[in-house]
Amino acid sequence: MTSPTDRILTEAQIKSLLVRERYYRDTCQWKSLRDCYHPDASKTRIDITWFQGDIDGFVSGSEGMVADGTNAIHTICPVEIHLNGKKALTESTGSISIRLQHGGESFECVSYNRFISRLELVGDEWKLLSLEAIYIRDFITPVIPERTARFDLPENTRESYKCIAWVLSQKGFTVKQDLPGADDPASCARFMDANFTWLSK
Repeated sequence: MTSPTDRILTEAQIKSLLVRERYYRDTCQWKSLRDCYHPDASKTRIDITWFQGDIDGFVSGSEGMVADGTNAIHTICPVEIHLNGKKALTESTGSISIRLQHGGESFECVSYNRFISRLELVGDEWKLLSLEAIYIRDFITPVIPERTARFDLPENTRESYKCIAWVLSQKGFTVKQDLPGADDPASCARFMDANFTWLSK
């Protein structure tokens, strides 16, 4: 049985890993980002708006995104850590912020979400296996409040991530439209059920 002290130390290690992973992504520290994940890329899965694949593809895609002038700032606050032996499932609140130019003005697109990750203990280190998100809501706001521009967002996009989907599509990315989100509670329930099933095995 895990002692309370051991659990506190384990949770601290995992929380640190989650925060550092997003920090390395935002500061373009690609090797450090890769090292946050399981060394066997085939065991990893990233499933977000603009990318679906393994960690190696995600690192490469992120490098390309930054090189093309699209960079994001992430916040993450690890809230819940579920442990089962050498497995862990984490739930975090977070946001994604992307600066964009439209109609000659600067805007900020902010997406609020819950980051969900699976982890595995490799030796004496926890490593990420996955990065997925439940999308809650988003918005676009002018950087200078009195500046405005017209946005023609498609009507058939998901309410929980329509703004960030539009911003990414304008930059040439194909955005997945069946991600779990607050506009489809059943999708969130199925998604979390699948993760807890994985944890319990």
